[in-house]
Amino acid sequence: MYKFINGVFCIYDIYRICIKQLKRFIQSFEMGKFLKPGRLIVMLAGRQAGKKAILIKANEETTKDCKFPNGLVVGIQRYPRKVTKRMGQKQIRKRTTLKVFIKQLNLNHIMPTRYRLEESTLKEVRDRIERVKESELKNVEKRKELRKNLRKYLAEKYRTLPAGSLADKKAQSRFLFSKLRF
Repeated sequence: MYKFINGVFCIYDIYRICIKQLKRFIQSFEMGKFLKPGRLIVMLAGRQAGKKAILIKANEETTKDCKFPNGLVVGIQRYPRKVTKRMGQKQIRKRTTLKVFIKQLNLNHIMPTRYRLEESTLKEVRDRIERVKESELKNVEKRKELRKNLRKYLAEKYRTLPAGSLADKKAQSRFLFSKLRF
């Protein structure tokens, strides 16, 4: 390990051993998964850039089909508009309609927020998606039917939102239904 070359003490071997041990030490720590299902995210790229969505599945490993870390998201393409007391039931129903999208995208193109969806809501959305197989998600008719189903559920969830601040766990889903102002 220690060498004397021309009367000079050489510590090259010590550095080499330390570097190997340091690499092993660093590799022993794996980065934790911070993109867990239920996290509310903001889309950063594509047609839905600036829209809010729910992360349903996060696949941080690459596969043969997708050569990048990807995730399945359900988001709101058209947000509900403001409603006043003077409006009738028909107009209120029209103004509170949503338009939903389902998308599989690169995890580099999303920004996670501090908000999470309630477990019961996430479970219901995930169950509705899992009824349709992944291979059938590419089918236009099945996707259309799934979007319609999710739109009905999210619209009902919007109509029954509790009042309160976003600090309240139950009211955090209100963040999803408000348009991002920028």
